Amino acid sequence: MDTLIIFAATYLVVLVALVGVLAVVWKAEGRRRLLWLLAVSLPLGYALARLAGLFYSHAQPFATEGFEPLVPHAVGNTFPSDHTLAAGIFASVAFLANRRVGLLLWVLTLCIGIARMAAGLHYPLDIAVGALLAVFAVWVAGRGLERMV
Repeated sequence: MDTLIIFAATYLVVLVALVGVLAVVWKAEGRRRLLWLLAVSLPLGYALARLAGLFYSHAQPFATEGFEPLVPHAVGNTFPSDHTLAAGIFASVAFLANRRVGLLLWVLTLCIGIARMAAGLHYPLDIAVGALLAVFAVWVAGRGLERMV
């Protein structure tokens, strides 16, 4: 079970990103717009996460509770979850390209969040805010791109 948690907490985000990009690339209509949406949403989401981290911060559960995490990690601000944020952005944009693929990627994003909590790297709030910021970043980027076109 530990191996599955470690894989999901560390590497599953790469699979979500790859499948998300493929879902966008395979979309014939609106492909360019979706690629732009992805390109704008990722740095916007990261900036929003850093901003949120300035207003609220806490160390990882392994640091505050005094146990060894399943995934080696430096102690620092764990709020919000960057892995959940990134996976959520790829899942959200993929959802716009293909609803079934997007929903599957959101399920995997939830698995990433659960695995990162099980590994001792995040609290539930970190995961929830990472997911919410992902949706918000895609929405804001989408609105901005609509106004530019």
